[in-house]
Amino acid sequence: MQIQLEALSVIQKEVAALIDGYYADTNAQDGIPPLNMDWPFFIKLEQGYRLVLFTAREDGELMGVNMYMLTQHPQHKGMTWAMCNTLAVATKHRGKGIGTMLVEAGMAYLKTRTDVKVVTHHFRTIYDAKPLFPKLGFDLAEHVYMKVL
Repeated sequence: MQIQLEALSVIQKEVAALIDGYYADTNAQDGIPPLNMDWPFFIKLEQGYRLVLFTAREDGELMGVNMYMLTQHPQHKGMTWAMCNTLAVATKHRGKGIGTMLVEAGMAYLKTRTDVKVVTHHFRTIYDAKPLFPKLGFDLAEHVYMKVL
């Protein structure tokens, strides 16, 4: 398996199909408005060097993605942070450590090739699984409450 940095602008349709399939096959959609990705927004971030996308592939097949948005932290002037916007592994490939490999590749890249100081990952509480982030050295820093209006 290959974990690599790829350009969203080049593989957008492939990434969209994986994310759509992930939302259709899991309960990721429960309790939130329907998925409607704003791809031009993400492409614009990428063009401004504010988005990085890691992919997991085997024999050319896209198995998973990890996408980070990079921005200045609004409460800590001068500090860049990365927020994972999407971490998704195709359902037929889940449980193989692909998510872990994608996060580890992201951390290595962000630490050595950017000025990012803080990385956040969000985890939907509807999943019937423990988040992998504590195993990878992430600390629970805050709780986020959500209400759909």
